[in-house]
Amino acid sequence: MDVQLASELDPAAEAERLGQWAAGYRTSGGLGGWLGPRRAAGERWQVVIRAALRADIDQRALADPGRLIAHRRARHPPTSAWMSPQRVIFANGRAVVAAWRLDELFDVRVLDDLTGVALLAAEPGPDDDDRFPALLSDIVPWWSRYAGTPLPGYGLRRVDLDWLKFEAVFAAQRDRLDEWTRDLPSRLSRIVRRAQDAPAR
Repeated sequence: MDVQLASELDPAAEAERLGQWAAGYRTSGGLGGWLGPRRAAGERWQVVIRAALRADIDQRALADPGRLIAHRRARHPPTSAWMSPQRVIFANGRAVVAAWRLDELFDVRVLDDLTGVALLAAEPGPDDDDRFPALLSDIVPWWSRYAGTPLPGYGLRRVDLDWLKFEAVFAAQRDRLDEWTRDLPSRLSRIVRRAQDAPAR
C-alpha cells in the first residue's frame, strides 16, 4: 500500500485540482448512487472520507495535530465521515452515529497535517481546556512477513486532501468559497513546508 505524505505533495497541482472541484461542486449532483447514510429530503452528500474516527481534541492538538498520532485504530468495518450542504455526520454503515448542522457551527477547520477536521461551535478561547469534536483519518496499518522498521507514513493517520472539501462546503454555505479558493495555494504551500521541516515520526 502506498502512503502519500504531506511533505511529498505538489501544492500548486493540488490547489488547482481542489479549486476546480470547488468551482463545480454546487452543480455536481453530489455523490450519485453511492451507498451512504440516510439523507434528509433534498439532501445530497458532497464529500465522504471512508474509515474515519471520531474524537475530542484540545487546542494544543488543534495547533499541532502531530500530537494526535497513534490514536486508536478504526473499528472494523470502518466508520466514515460524510458532508452535505446542511450537515456533517459520523456514520457506521448507513446508521448516523453523530451529526452537526452547519448553521450551528462557527467553523469547520482542517488540521494542518491534512488528517482530519475540527468542528468548532465557537472561536477557540484562551482556555487550553476547551475541547472540540473532530473527525480524523484512520491509521495506515503496517504489516510485513519480514522483520524490519515500518516505512515512513505507516502507523500514522492517513493524509487525505479530501478533508479540505469539508472546509470548502462549509465556506460555500457562508458565501466564502471564492476567498477559500484564493487562499488555497499559499495555504497548501505552508502545510507542505511545515511537513518537510518537521522531524521524522
